[in-house]
Amino acid sequence: MKSEEAKPAKGKKKIIIVIVILLAIVVGAVVSFGFTSGKETEIIKGFSEKEVVESTVPLEEFLINLDSGESAKKNFLKIELSLYSTKEGADVLLNANVAEIRDTIISVLRKKSVNNVFVEEEGKLIIKKELIEAINKKLDTDAVEDIFITNIVTQ
Repeated sequence: MKSEEAKPAKGKKKIIIVIVILLAIVVGAVVSFGFTSGKETEIIKGFSEKEVVESTVPLEEFLINLDSGESAKKNFLKIELSLYSTKEGADVLLNANVAEIRDTIISVLRKKSVNNVFVEEEGKLIIKKELIEAINKKLDTDAVEDIFITNIVTQ
């Protein structure tokens, strides 16, 4: 009588072991396919990346008298800018301080002459760097990361 009860228990154990082995093979195959398909970096990045909030704030056109030095000839600069940031809430901050930002931009640009408006350093206009630094200093934050010049004309 004992031998009849022992056989079904052994049969159930064998079935469970076979199912566990098959399940382990399937899981191993799925994981190895994921790593060999090149998608593992995308999956890992998805876990570690935070969603980047980009904001671009366009400013109205500027028409500025440039520094003419000792020359009697008056030169003008017409420029349109957009401020770019990936900081959270930067668009609200920039829109709330448009008057101060415009004043800062005018203060920087009116000191420029026609000869140094288009001066580049490492392929980027120097005035962009100067404007970013001046605006961030005025706002006492690093909200502005880049400036896009959408239109520029000198006369």
